[in-house]
Amino acid sequence: SGLDGITMYEPDELVLTAKAATPLATILQELDKHNQILAFDPVLGGDSLANAMGTIGGVLASNLSGSRRLTAGAARDYLLGFKAVSGRAELFQSGSRVMKNVTGYDLSKLMAGSWGTLAIMHEVTIKTMPKPETSASLLYACADAMEARSVIEAAFASPHEPSAAAMIPASLAVYSSHQPFSDFARTGMVAVIRLEGFETSVKARSDALYAMTEKTPVVTDHALSDALQAEIRETRLMPRQNNRVIWKINCPPAEGGELLDKLIARPNCRGYADWGGGLIWLSSPSGQQAGATAIRALVSDYGGEAMLHEAPEGMRRTLPVFHPQPKPLEALTRRIKSSFDPLGILNPGRMIAGI
Repeated sequence: SGLDGITMYEPDELVLTAKAATPLATILQELDKHNQILAFDPVLGGDSLANAMGTIGGVLASNLSGSRRLTAGAARDYLLGFKAVSGRAELFQSGSRVMKNVTGYDLSKLMAGSWGTLAIMHEVTIKTMPKPETSASLLYACADAMEARSVIEAAFASPHEPSAAAMIPASLAVYSSHQPFSDFARTGMVAVIRLEGFETSVKARSDALYAMTEKTPVVTDHALSDALQAEIRETRLMPRQNNRVIWKINCPPAEGGELLDKLIARPNCRGYADWGGGLIWLSSPSGQQAGATAIRALVSDYGGEAMLHEAPEGMRRTLPVFHPQPKPLEALTRRIKSSFDPLGILNPGRMIAGI
């Protein structure tokens, strides 16, 4: 297709340019050779770097970000520039190879998360980061998500710089392929706090967090920490049998504990929170439109949005994928769409009706 391949990579400058259809696996494997990563921790969709699914353009167009999103930022924050074709069949580009570029409009932020509805990116330039030397995860047994959230808040209020945090109900933790997750069957919720960096720093910060609360956490080594975090990032703990529906719910992290408790209290609903509470993955039954109206109403009460992430094909035809937008925001979205793609030929209906 001519849209595959890394065209420029300067490890010393932490910058890489690639054609948009370059497999994510190719990007990650090349970075790994130079001990570098994509700091926004992209979802792999596979069990290793070599088996990562999707393309770098797809990752950026969907703004998919993993567990480090809480501290490192989203995919959009690492898109330095791009070249694209608009729905008007016009070639255009935005950004440059440096972070401090201030010329023109910051279209990179607009393209990331637009799901290909505004333009077709054919080349992207991204910022890379050094790979942390090691990591450790601290696992705390908690009564519920509210208590887990308080543990996470205390960790992030400290000077010990966690890089990620999650809240996992024991009912899901027992399905982990790894101990010690599977040892938490008698608790209500597991708070997971991740530390990354140089080995001496991680050890010192881990010891400090261990001594900071009355709770005694289980502390993992680097290999186990990475394995547990992969299960969280890749949603491997979510039940998917019987055509269950998977919701991706964004909300203010401070509200995540209470919202998670209420969501998993719904009949036959399972879920957990990543991003310190800012991202909730929810699995619900597929019947009767998966309770979409009630789920979205509850999420809206907490200032969040619920996106339909996985669902049977028939349900995806009848149920809006994205959370309903307020009328002023929807009108703005339509004006932006019209300015880039007036005939509506790019990914029609992908976001909301007519967009």
